[in-house]
Amino acid sequence: MKPFQIHIADEMLDDLRARLRRSRWPDQVPGIGWEQGTELDWLRHLVSYWADEFDWRPWQKRLNALDHFTWQDIHFVRQRATSGKGMPLILTHGWPSSFLDYVEMLPMLRDFDVVIPSLPGYGFSPRPPKVGVNYRYVAERWHQLMSELGYSRYAASGYDFGAGVTTFLAFDHLESVIGIHLTTLESDLTPTVDDAELSDIERSYLAMTRRWDETERGYSAIQSTKPQTVGYGLNDSPVGLAAYLGEKWHSWSDVTPPNDFLCATLTLYWVTQTITSSMRDYWDNRWHPVKPTYVNTPTAFGVFAHQTVPEGEPPRSYVERVYNIQRWTVFPRGGHFAPAEQPAAVAQDMTAFFHDLS
Repeated sequence: MKPFQIHIADEMLDDLRARLRRSRWPDQVPGIGWEQGTELDWLRHLVSYWADEFDWRPWQKRLNALDHFTWQDIHFVRQRATSGKGMPLILTHGWPSSFLDYVEMLPMLRDFDVVIPSLPGYGFSPRPPKVGVNYRYVAERWHQLMSELGYSRYAASGYDFGAGVTTFLAFDHLESVIGIHLTTLESDLTPTVDDAELSDIERSYLAMTRRWDETERGYSAIQSTKPQTVGYGLNDSPVGLAAYLGEKWHSWSDVTPPNDFLCATLTLYWVTQTITSSMRDYWDNRWHPVKPTYVNTPTAFGVFAHQTVPEGEPPRSYVERVYNIQRWTVFPRGGHFAPAEQPAAVAQDMTAFFHDLS
């Protein structure tokens, strides 16, 4: 267990700005907006902000005020409970995100001992040079980390890939995981149900998710088959990176986060050169699949179904086919990136649920 501090060299940031300023721009069909992908004027504005207004140094200073550590190539932030006796809580982000998604929530979680790891292949956590780094693999690393920190019992929360990892923490370590809190239903872990057994509301939900897949799932197809190929361009062009990730933050959010936050997230991916390794999550979970039967651990589900491109609101009955749902909260705002979009709402829901279990 080693203390860790973030330091990005000036030369790397200068090179980033230079690349942004000499980008070659494609054209766009007039009036088409986002229909064919990232909208040109939106991206130009974001890239201009990234090159000429965004300053990484205040972010670095703010982040370094937190307690960072590394353990066996896993980077994590740790915040001890104010009382010194808080419930241990591990929070796991998704793609295309990072531990930054939870920074705003930390002051709201002072009653917990919080651990926020970076997924393998994201930010300051290098990905092992092998295949099979799937939900179960990462969950086992998280359990080992929590044990190393002295926590025999702990709570867990996550979304996107973090929801998958959190699910397997609960499934494989029932004796250790007090409860789990999820804000997305990970598509790989949805129940397998005969159509005849579905309710009308479940059929409607699945029909909407299929429509979403038809227009939005292209990224997943390439990342689960040829992530290396697309990685070359994204690792070499910061504008390409901004277009690719920016589209997800725009389409999957209720209200797109501020440019300053987006640029911090993009800078983290850029300076650590982890976009390609992060996309291998899709490949590993497709070709080394794992699926739980039923998660008995008490589960809270926060429904944030207000994405710019709607994916549908999962019915409680559908999610209960996989999870032991003890708390179900439907929120009026917020989308896929709920911890970053609605940190107070997520923190309050999480706190209420875990306090009821303590």
